[in-house]
Amino acid sequence: MSKQKLKRPTTRQLKNDITVIVKEIISLKNYVNDVLTPSTISIQHLIEQYVEYKGDIDNLIEYMEKEANKNEKRTINESPEEGQKEQTKGSGTTKDVSKDVKGIGTGSIQQG
Repeated sequence: MSKQKLKRPTTRQLKNDITVIVKEIISLKNYVNDVLTPSTISIQHLIEQYVEYKGDIDNLIEYMEKEANKNEKRTINESPEEGQKEQTKGSGTTKDVSKDVKGIGTGSIQQG
């Protein structure tokens, strides 16, 4: 049983794939700039006007600091800590990662 060598993509195929990816990134950038950014700016402006109207800037800052601390504590508590992981010899990865990586393959680009 000899293994067949995987065909590497040609430069033309790589160029076409990269072109598609770049076009998608540009369309996402345009969407963010055209749709999300103006609405975010307008919401921020409304919030700033409301806070100035109410005059509760100190209370708002205090509340935001409390919320940030809660979120920080929640993030720390949710991080998966299952004890120390042993590093495998010479691989530079932990044993858990080494087990998961076995079935991934060679990493070459597959053309469909």
